Amino acid sequence: MGAEHLQILSLNYQHASIDDVGLLHVAPEHQPAAVAAWVEELELQGMVFLSTCNRVEFILSDDKYFCMGRTTQLLQRFGLEPAALGRVTVALQAYRGEEAMRHLMRVASSLESMVLGEREILTQVREAFDLAMAHRLAGDRLRVAGRSVVETAKKVFTQTDVATQAVSVNSLGWQAFKSWNLPLDAPILMVGAGATNTAVGRFLVKAGYRNVEVVNRSLERAKALADVLGTDRVGTLDDLNNSLRRGPRAMVVCTGSDAALLGADHARALPAGPVHVLDLGVPSDLDASFRERPDLTVVDMAALKEVADQNLAIRATEVSKCETLLESGLNEYLERLQAREVELALIELPQMIKAIRETAMGEIFADDLEGLDAEARLVVERIVAYLEKKYVGLPMKLAKEAVLEQLRKS
Repeated sequence: MGAEHLQILSLNYQHASIDDVGLLHVAPEHQPAAVAAWVEELELQGMVFLSTCNRVEFILSDDKYFCMGRTTQLLQRFGLEPAALGRVTVALQAYRGEEAMRHLMRVASSLESMVLGEREILTQVREAFDLAMAHRLAGDRLRVAGRSVVETAKKVFTQTDVATQAVSVNSLGWQAFKSWNLPLDAPILMVGAGATNTAVGRFLVKAGYRNVEVVNRSLERAKALADVLGTDRVGTLDDLNNSLRRGPRAMVVCTGSDAALLGADHARALPAGPVHVLDLGVPSDLDASFRERPDLTVVDMAALKEVADQNLAIRATEVSKCETLLESGLNEYLERLQAREVELALIELPQMIKAIRETAMGEIFADDLEGLDAEARLVVERIVAYLEKKYVGLPMKLAKEAVLEQLRKS
């Protein structure tokens, strides 16, 4: 009994372009249905799908090896062009067993992030597991894995200095925005109202920017972000051209769109003059024709990656401490997994012992019990119930201890 059922397919910024990672993006509201379809089609025990601005992780539970044929079958669900399918297939990283668990713990602990020590990834990992479990897509084994991953990552962030003054993607974007030195009354347009734009919006509020407008596919979410920003200027994407014609000096763009949102028509809607755009969408929300607009300054995820690369060494001295915690977390996970496997193997034991008790008291010793008075009969029933409870718990306890002892010796 080991962790060989745990398998991960990873496409991330270290092995693929940000745009190619974006090809496998699935909007959060569509993820449950998509994952359910993948689990059924590929006959998996469970799956957790993690999609961030720079990585996609297919976290699988299956006793059968997830071969190249099944990988291709999964990727074909995204409708990629042949060239893109080839690039993604080559860049995709596969992990299994303990190697998969190490990888997942490294991801959740930010050791694989663009910026070492950014805490946002732990929240994203936890939410991915929570979503899968809420929709009954993870299965029992991935539930155990998720618990161990989150607990270990928390230890990394609290017991080391890896997150000291950590710089997240949102913070990097905000640093770029601040470098433009825009006056506090500069008109700002936020396109999209998800978690990323909300995070940047909080930076705007703290800095004193108030002349902000929000447009989003959902008016309800646009209003929610507007409340954070302290503005009543909201609209849907149908109002986008009108918002552009009002001449924002800066734009913060991050939507869940699978394709570029802003094109040549949007560029023409903007009045003449300099415009700064912080594009945090994956894939990019700006197509090539929009980027050709004169006086346009763009900072996107590719540019942020360059900055992030320079920051990766900042916390390097803490990595060895993190690795020690990860190995400890891996061992705890294996013990927890083995204990759970024992529990599942003995899951029928309580019912078996209950059936034995009912047969003994209802058939074999029924006549003897009939001869007892009510008080004596009650004492016998209490003794039998006590023994039943002990005979259920003791084998499980001994079996767990035996398995874990063997694991510690191996």
